[in-house]
Amino acid sequence: MTKLKKVAATLITSIIILLVVALFTTKKYDVVRSIVINKPNAEVFNYIKYLESHNNFIIWTDLTKDTTWVYRGKDGEVGYTSFWKNNSGVKTEGEKEITRIDQGERFDFELRFLYPFDLVIPSHMTTESLGDNKTKVTWTTNKELPYPKNIILVFYDYGARLGNDVLKGLNNLKVILEDTDK
Repeated sequence: MTKLKKVAATLITSIIILLVVALFTTKKYDVVRSIVINKPNAEVFNYIKYLESHNNFIIWTDLTKDTTWVYRGKDGEVGYTSFWKNNSGVKTEGEKEITRIDQGERFDFELRFLYPFDLVIPSHMTTESLGDNKTKVTWTTNKELPYPKNIILVFYDYGARLGNDVLKGLNNLKVILEDTDK
């Protein structure tokens, strides 16, 4: 066998092995992170239900300093969409849309990446009153990667990585909301 045939055979065998592994690998990852904020539920919920507020606490905004933003609809209402396009560094384009609001309890949104890849990530945040001046905020993201894309989950723990980013965002939210007393 020539060297080229050996390389081709190795490559084909490796691809087949990866495809078989992907058949038995999880297709879904879940991220659930919570934090307690020393503010009343109404105040916390009325802050997080506005997408423009999210730019103050999510960590990904820091990665897109040279970003153009376009907004459609009325912020804080279902259907409101913020569209972004970043032209420096890692070029990205996408949108975030409010898909459901249960006032004082749950806020659903969909993050849609449009460039450099096509990806939809449904997420929601819930608030739970723990007393007069304490609110538990939980941020949940569930995503299912179709076969064979799910093979990525063998090599890269999206849940842990995204979970760390979400927790940093929740910590930022806590600082912002609790700092309003000063």
